[in-house]
Amino acid sequence: MPSTTTANAPASGSSSVAARTMPAPATTVTAGPSSLAASPAPTAASRWGWFGVITLVTVGIDQWTKVLAVRHLPVEPWSYFNDTCRLQLAYNTGAFLGMAGTWSESARFWLLTVLNGIFLVGLAGVLVWPWRMPLGRFIAGAGILAGGIGNMIDRVTNDGKVTDFMNLGLVSVRTGIFNVADMAITGGALLLAWYWMREEQTAANQSANPV
Repeated sequence: MPSTTTANAPASGSSSVAARTMPAPATTVTAGPSSLAASPAPTAASRWGWFGVITLVTVGIDQWTKVLAVRHLPVEPWSYFNDTCRLQLAYNTGAFLGMAGTWSESARFWLLTVLNGIFLVGLAGVLVWPWRMPLGRFIAGAGILAGGIGNMIDRVTNDGKVTDFMNLGLVSVRTGIFNVADMAITGGALLLAWYWMREEQTAANQSANPV
């Protein structure tokens, strides 16, 4: 009789064990703006926590530095780092960087105190309302709110004037005189703008490459 050879098939049990014991590929998580944008919406408890921390820290530092500026800074600027940074005391009756400063007192009151106060209350409601908002966008909004509160305290307690004391620039190109609250507002606005551009780019990519 002709001899027959039979190939030995691998045992299914050993292959399944090997599959189960294969190590999973390592994943690397990179921190940064993209990971912040992809982070889930904060829970109700963490929402209040972020809201409280950002507001208290920003308003606290803003008011503390303003007190120091009033007590120690002259009207004439102190120059540092080859005139890149200047510290000088100034009172702003207008909006950001002095805008609307030449308006009448009544117009400034209605715009910068009443309407601005309504805007801040509305923004606070949006932030604490339990709806899904990415963490990075929530932090940006909280920064804008905290900066607005810091300057609003000045307007209410200092006859409509906001205390400013910092100025940055190179050669003849300089910013206006600003404060910590202005920095929080600007930082929050820039972060929101980055979110908007990122969402626009994502929408454009999805339109160009439909599933």
